Amino acid sequence: MLKHLLPLGTRDEFGRRARTKQHLIAVIQAHFKQRGLAPIATPLLENEAVFDPYQMGNYQLGNYQLYRLFGNDGRTLVLRPDMTLPVARFISATNVPLPQKFGYVGDIFRVSRQLSGSYNQITQAGVELVGYASLKAEFECLTIANQLSSELIADAVEIELGDAQFAQRVVASLTGDEGEQQAILTALFDKQVPRYTKLIAKYRAQPLYNFLKAWPRLFGRPERIFKELAAAPLPETVQPSLKRLQTVVAWMQQTMPEQVISVDLSSQAPQKYYTGLTFRGYSQAGAGYLFSGGRYDKLLTNFQAEAEPAVGMGLDVDLLTTLATDQQTAYAEQLIYFEPEQWSQAEAYLAKQPHAILSLADDLAGARIEAQRLNAQLIDLTGGMTND
Repeated sequence: MLKHLLPLGTRDEFGRRARTKQHLIAVIQAHFKQRGLAPIATPLLENEAVFDPYQMGNYQLGNYQLYRLFGNDGRTLVLRPDMTLPVARFISATNVPLPQKFGYVGDIFRVSRQLSGSYNQITQAGVELVGYASLKAEFECLTIANQLSSELIADAVEIELGDAQFAQRVVASLTGDEGEQQAILTALFDKQVPRYTKLIAKYRAQPLYNFLKAWPRLFGRPERIFKELAAAPLPETVQPSLKRLQTVVAWMQQTMPEQVISVDLSSQAPQKYYTGLTFRGYSQAGAGYLFSGGRYDKLLTNFQAEAEPAVGMGLDVDLLTTLATDQQTAYAEQLIYFEPEQWSQAEAYLAKQPHAILSLADDLAGARIEAQRLNAQLIDLTGGMTND
């Protein structure tokens, strides 16, 4: 019934988006199969206890809240806000032999902050590599992220690397007061620079103080970040993290030289359960992270006695769909150049050409550059047709 209540253009847009989303899911699933990932599905409803270790007051997990309801037996259930934790529970409950590579596509539900612009239902695709301690697991996730982002959208994607333990270990070297540690980290992660500056003032006499002052801006190209880190008297506890980051950057530069890479050691890990390398990917179009992931070697200890090494990654299928749909909308076979007094003529030509758009360039030279960037045929209404 809904389609009869919507204008034709809106129905076309919904239809195009739905088709694009299903196509992206099919491509992702085929890629997962080609990489040897076993498909896995988990229940939409989970016991709240699955997420208890990572909730931070008011039933929060990260920067969002949970949808909660009560089962017939009185237990509190939640609509799954995350896929990694249910996968970990499934592995522990079924005694699946490890190591294993899993891939999934499913919906997650999160009560986002009001006016945040985020959706409460998100389709997520993901990878869970469980039982692998080697950096090869991180390399596999980064390879899948690089290949899928190149295949699914036209925009260049930047991969941002970080470390889940770097910040905690630096702050722990300053003070043993856990409350003060958390206050510094919160101000740093939230970029509350005046508060952060006030909190670190008491460490002015320490050799690490110059680094602390620069820390909120410790993100950017790897070469600059590693140079700043090499000059800082950092505690020995963070050296394994830095060595790992340098190894991963060197590997990426060698195996995927076209991939844009950045390092950020002043932001919080994507999820509380990460224990090592973290990564996020975002496009030039902005609007949030296309994918994020990292290593979580202690996650299974919530469900069993022994820990298992693991690396996981989630892709935001809805955001990928938005970018892919926008790019389809912006697709142009022809670019029309005209003078202002020819606007009606240009509109008439545009109405007859389904894959043409208007050039708003000031002159013909600018229109030629625009046509080349769009890989479109330039139609010059001021002097005829051009095949630039």
